[in-house]
Amino acid sequence: MKFGAFRFSKAQTKEPYRINRGGLPLRWRVAALTAFSIALLGIISAITAYAAVRSSLMEDLRSALRRDAGNVAAYYSGQADAQNFDPETPTGTLIIQIYDVNGLLLVASDSVYELAANTIPQQVVLSTLETSQEWQGKLNSQNVLASLAIFNRGVVAVISNTGSIERSLKRIAQRLLLMTLILIVVSALAGYLVALIAMRPITTLASLAETLGPEKLEPIEYIGPNDEVGQLTSVVNDLLTRLRYSMDAQRSFLAETSHELRTPLTSLQGFLERASRKAPPSVKRDLEDARRISQTMSRLVADLLQLSRGELIREMVPHLLDPMEDILMPVAEEYPGIGLKGEVGETLVGDPERLRQLIRNLVSNAVRITDDAKEVELSFYYEDDRAILEVKDNGPGIPQELQAKIFDKFYKGPGGGAGLGLAIAKQIAEAHSGELILDQKVTNGASFKLKLPIMEEPEDEMVPA
Repeated sequence: MKFGAFRFSKAQTKEPYRINRGGLPLRWRVAALTAFSIALLGIISAITAYAAVRSSLMEDLRSALRRDAGNVAAYYSGQADAQNFDPETPTGTLIIQIYDVNGLLLVASDSVYELAANTIPQQVVLSTLETSQEWQGKLNSQNVLASLAIFNRGVVAVISNTGSIERSLKRIAQRLLLMTLILIVVSALAGYLVALIAMRPITTLASLAETLGPEKLEPIEYIGPNDEVGQLTSVVNDLLTRLRYSMDAQRSFLAETSHELRTPLTSLQGFLERASRKAPPSVKRDLEDARRISQTMSRLVADLLQLSRGELIREMVPHLLDPMEDILMPVAEEYPGIGLKGEVGETLVGDPERLRQLIRNLVSNAVRITDDAKEVELSFYYEDDRAILEVKDNGPGIPQELQAKIFDKFYKGPGGGAGLGLAIAKQIAEAHSGELILDQKVTNGASFKLKLPIMEEPEDEMVPA
């Protein structure tokens, strides 16, 4: 794809990076990442604390049941008394079951636990004959933990209900969840504050960089440690220095080239003027056209010289002119096949050569992009209190990302060029108290509109009676 001095292709417009316009700002991403990290750490800590408390409570219960099972077994074996055994514990009343050597229940401290449905599996009881066992399951529709020990007549089982521990763990889990939620909220605030403080140097650097432009490429003054932001500032300043040298070299080249071109163009005008005076009528008009074109070239060279010095184009020779006859039709004659339409109306005040130069630049770009003058149309009409000269083409249009920059001086697309054609056109429009815009409502091709003020007619003077 191309547009005048701008030519675009997939290879040329491939960006080294891609910006997601809908993404979160870096500050919020850092805040979210910090909050997520703190919240994740809080959740892991809560889960770890819950697991540690649960493991500790269950281990304490197992130790107590093993000790009680050993005391009861020793008591029934006649080796000790049961004075240190207390069936009432903080977790509830302990249940004692006595099994014979065949694993059958003989008696229980609670008649409910003498039912066959509330006995410990026989294989677990028989395994206790070899070594002490622990068993966890459901008896009487309740979660229980049992410790089994052997004595001289069978197996004794001391059983404890784990419901109280489970209720305690549930309350602990609820409190840990509440604390975790509070921690997440606090971590979000802390994350934002951390991001705000951490991003402040970068925000300051961005604000300073926003003040830069083609006419201001001074190094950024950064006050701070030689950290990552300091290194970034140094890289940006190096880039600004190279850009400044490059633009200075460009201006110097344009100034020298324009100066060198003025002498041969002046000589050419003199030769053409002398030839025009001596030429027969049959070639006189051709020589006049050549002399007019050489004058236009001389003015263009002078424009380049002014722009290279950073000056505005101010040289204007105003005339009363007809937009169709004096501006659009002469340009249309230079491009056979171009469309032309317009209205006849008010006379404008302006420099016809300058306005033709403006329209010619736009038409040249449009013909170059379409490769066919028939795809370009010139038109003149009125809109509100303005006269509109429009150059429209059916080409591929101008990429959205370039529309805000195409009128900038020395801005050029990937296709090269000096980047001065549209800048000169814009200055000519402004010198006529007008406006040159790119119509962004047009989706098929491109449309440039030159809006010029209409000459106001003087009011009739009142004749006294």
